[in-house]
Amino acid sequence: MFIDGKKVDEYQLKAIKEEKNTLLIAAAGSGKTFTIRGKINYLITKGIKEEEILVISFTNKSVNDLKEKIKINADIYTFHKLAIAILKYNNVTFKIAPIDTLDYLTNEFFYTLDEENIIKILKYTKYYDYPSFLKSFSFQEIKKIIISFIHLYKTNNKTIADIKKIYPTDTFLMTLIIKIMYIYQNELKSTNSFDFDDLIIMATKYSNNFKKYKYIIIDEFQDTSLIRWNLINNLRCYCHAKIFAVGDDYQSIFKFSGCDIEIFLNFLTIVEDATIHKLKYTYRNSQELINVSTKFIMQNKKQIKKEIVSNKHLKKPIIIKYYFKRKSLISLLNKVILKYDDILLLGRNNKDIYNYLDVTIDNNGFYYQNKFIKYLTIHSSKGLEADCVILINLEDSFFGLPIKIENNKLINELLKTEKYLYAEERRLFYVALTRTKNEVYLFTPFFKKSIFIKEIKKIKQ
Repeated sequence: MFIDGKKVDEYQLKAIKEEKNTLLIAAAGSGKTFTIRGKINYLITKGIKEEEILVISFTNKSVNDLKEKIKINADIYTFHKLAIAILKYNNVTFKIAPIDTLDYLTNEFFYTLDEENIIKILKYTKYYDYPSFLKSFSFQEIKKIIISFIHLYKTNNKTIADIKKIYPTDTFLMTLIIKIMYIYQNELKSTNSFDFDDLIIMATKYSNNFKKYKYIIIDEFQDTSLIRWNLINNLRCYCHAKIFAVGDDYQSIFKFSGCDIEIFLNFLTIVEDATIHKLKYTYRNSQELINVSTKFIMQNKKQIKKEIVSNKHLKKPIIIKYYFKRKSLISLLNKVILKYDDILLLGRNNKDIYNYLDVTIDNNGFYYQNKFIKYLTIHSSKGLEADCVILINLEDSFFGLPIKIENNKLINELLKTEKYLYAEERRLFYVALTRTKNEVYLFTPFFKKSIFIKEIKKIKQ
């Protein structure tokens, strides 16, 4: 089989021709989108109509990329666009709540409290006056916990009744959260509005009256949350459709937003008549980089073991560059731009770059010596590749990589925190390593270097 003149490899072909419900484990650079295209082409040759195929991806960008590459009349949606389509098909009238609604209502709650509750907050936070508290970092942290908790309890398909059973409501913070939950839900109800989680939850209730699909193809399956899976599974059962789920557990990096890697790892348990296929060949990274990055990620034995092979070879694909001053990153850039035109600079956090370079970021990058250098967080770089990658903020610090800031214990309960230390940060580092087609430079301080650098150095020896 050929697609656009390019031959499908044997492992891609086995997955494409599989008749059972399938989990396809596709390592970085192994031709995931290429295989999805092959699967769709194969289904059409077997008599499946284009309109009987549903393709799901996670972002508008990835959906647009799939539409551009697949070029068929199938439904290709994000989860939220699918939810909207289901609700409109069922004549459900609604508005989409502004994305900052919860933030606004949380602010309003704190700024309009009565004197009795102000005294309680001051006692809880150990502040002497309320105006100082409202300007403090503590206030921002409490707000962050409240907003994250409310989002996660929805993503995990909980109700306020569930929360009251799980958590003691006599703790002060939990009391605040429940009060704001009620305010938020009442506001949505009074304006007939849904937030993004409500869209998926409500669409699941109406999914038994929607289009009949024979195949449901899901991209980036490792990033599925419980409510997203409930929607797809409900639709699958209603349509008696086969599922073709594609992803890589090594690249599951969105737990903080409610994604649950257990759905991926337990695919054979939750889907009947199912099988697993693995793509073996990667067409992006060198074998030498694969050897190091795979050994690094598999320190966590819960990750799925897989054999990854490349015909590309590079003697030193991972280069550790030590520094005494962060601003010396400019010297590394001067060296790298002589060799590569396509350079990707990655940080752990959005503002990391400003600690290293005096630049203005515009359109996800900046110009240096007439070359455009793309700058992204590692999370934003997922699915991308470049000729060369430079990774910064590899410091042993609270905001470095791995980041060491612990979630509030209430958040951890909802996130089902993995037992392996820095499990998700380890996957994040793996994603950064595997964006490159050639070399990846790890820019790290000579003192206080990241523990991941120490580990990589041992593996390379």
